[in-house]
Amino acid sequence: MRLAAFTLLLTTLVIAATASRTAAHPTAAAVCGSDYWPLKTVSDPLRKKVKLTPTDTTLTQIATPVHPQPTPTTRNTPFELQVWRLTVQITEFKREGDSDIHLILFDAGSYGIAELPAAACVPKKARARKAIINARKKFEAACGKATSSWTQLGAVVTISGVGFWDKPHTQNPHAPNFAELHPVTAIKFISGCGA
Repeated sequence: MRLAAFTLLLTTLVIAATASRTAAHPTAAAVCGSDYWPLKTVSDPLRKKVKLTPTDTTLTQIATPVHPQPTPTTRNTPFELQVWRLTVQITEFKREGDSDIHLILFDAGSYGIAELPAAACVPKKARARKAIINARKKFEAACGKATSSWTQLGAVVTISGVGFWDKPHTQNPHAPNFAELHPVTAIKFISGCGA
């Protein structure tokens, strides 16, 4: 009888220790970014200055201005104070380490980048928070969940997003001036992904 009681006590302790470890280390949630994150989620102090009514443009026009030096850490250029709308092909996508869905855009020989933050990474104070979250939901519902590997796509969309100057990096392809739409605020499928 003592052996049975000891076994029961040992089993109880193992279960309790496992539960404690699980509570201390919950299932992985979205890992959010840090560099420029308030700008990337329109939660920075100047977010209310962003004009949310989209202005039509093209990838070529977005890629034309010279990248500001140094890379802005506050929202202080006309490009960053506007939601831009353009029709492009999304050639591929993947989930980044900061939980964003990274979209490669292409049109008329020009490449660009647009990003869809995870809902858990968009602060409550973010401007157009609901639109940002809905754009990602709509993309994933139509095209599937992003993984950490590139997925070829080819969908044609009209996409809107806030202008963002990324710091120069080696990731390709991208706009030559590192201009991006980050975050995306709306997406409409013209072809592909069940459109």
